[in-house]
Amino acid sequence: MSAFNERMEPLRRLMAQKNLESIVLRRNPNLAWAIAGRAHVPTTIDAACFDLIITQDSATAVTNVVEAPRLIAEELPSEVTVNAIKWSEGRDPALPTGSKVGTDQPGADRIDLNNEIEMIRASLIDADVARYQEICTDAAVALGNAMKQVESSDREIDVAGLITHALWQADLEIAFLGVAGADRVHKFRHPLPTSAVVGNRVSASICAKRKGLIASATRIVTFGQVSDALIKEYEAIFKVEAAMLDATIVGHSFANPIEAAIAAYPINGFDADEWTKHHQGGPTGYLPRDWPANQASARLIANNQPIAWNPTGKGWKAEDTILATTTGPKILTFDAQWPVFEVNGRTRPFLLQN
Repeated sequence: MSAFNERMEPLRRLMAQKNLESIVLRRNPNLAWAIAGRAHVPTTIDAACFDLIITQDSATAVTNVVEAPRLIAEELPSEVTVNAIKWSEGRDPALPTGSKVGTDQPGADRIDLNNEIEMIRASLIDADVARYQEICTDAAVALGNAMKQVESSDREIDVAGLITHALWQADLEIAFLGVAGADRVHKFRHPLPTSAVVGNRVSASICAKRKGLIASATRIVTFGQVSDALIKEYEAIFKVEAAMLDATIVGHSFANPIEAAIAAYPINGFDADEWTKHHQGGPTGYLPRDWPANQASARLIANNQPIAWNPTGKGWKAEDTILATTTGPKILTFDAQWPVFEVNGRTRPFLLQN
């Protein structure tokens, strides 16, 4: 069975269970998952450049004459046929409607299956696990190589330029890029780059994308002497992360790692309410986060589900992309050339000290 048909198989089972004739995929993350390719043109709008109609024995992309040649040549699997309409026409009239049609985007009297579809794509097939491992490794190495070039006199936007260059050189698009120097790292949890000089510390966070799959990671560089107290703070945020990783168990609730983080913050020297100042991460893969997990997250962690936790505190952040498996979480964004240390038996990124 091809990778495309393997992804579609649970969708077709869902169709049969719901007594539906077709499912229409319209959302960017679901389309990127379905075709293992790029579903967008501008990255700043929600609308994809095609819709996908799935039946029990066919898959049809509805797009326009502008996008069709590129999609056929570079993005769509061979199992997908194309219905190309005029660029001046909307796609809606070419899509099936009514009570026999499921969809991931409500409207036109279709049956809303967004939650079910999201849960199907949450568990990666083996071919996509292999692809994701490569993407995550490339993202971590590109970020690490860029951070090794940073100087304390650089502006945050200079650092962003280095990272952007390294990511594109590795065939990785940018879904998010945050950079904070010494003056801003304590102030903002989502620090978009500014012209501020980084000084004696710079933290950079990325969500890097290739063919729809997104790798998240944070790396930190320091300049000059770093006190033992600061190193202990850095280690402490990774102890919070370790508690979350220990609680990331396939078949258990997404609330469990959040509860673990809430308990771990004060034990490791942070304020008891530290967890309230920034979301702690959640399921990922085809979005930077599908949603931020919280204490009420009853959805169960799936096998081969990508997750990115990101505990923060005192200007430090621990963030890597993991894969939840039946044998425990596997860290995907690993850079063999970045300094490391061990926390709870896991190899984790240390500070790069210049």
